[in-house]
Amino acid sequence: MPTGTMANNTITIDVSTTPVSYTPSPYVKHGDTVVFTLGNALTATATVSFPSGTCLTTTGPYTLGGPTLATAPLAVSLTAAKGIYSFDVDFNSGLESQARKGHEWDRKNGGIDVTSDPPKEARR
Repeated sequence: MPTGTMANNTITIDVSTTPVSYTPSPYVKHGDTVVFTLGNALTATATVSFPSGTCLTTTGPYTLGGPTLATAPLAVSLTAAKGIYSFDVDFNSGLESQARKGHEWDRKNGGIDVTSDPPKEARR
């Protein structure tokens, strides 16, 4: 990596896989972006929520499905504490019959691991 440049990374989280998959990894730094996606599950719907607080600047929940196969890039907060931020996914494969609609949701979970503490404020 050239010195003097700090490019922010984008982490893609595919909620359609079991377990949830991360590209390139679940590790993020402040200012990185996260995209939740349905991957190849074109008829599915999913809701992603952070039950114990989020490291992202947009709190959610995030709903995927229909025309929205992925979220817009979501920024990791510059003030997020180091640690793992767990999320839940309510996932519907789109294969259930109308009579059982609402009863075929698969619950998954994952986490985003913030790997460094927030930058220190400059002392005045």
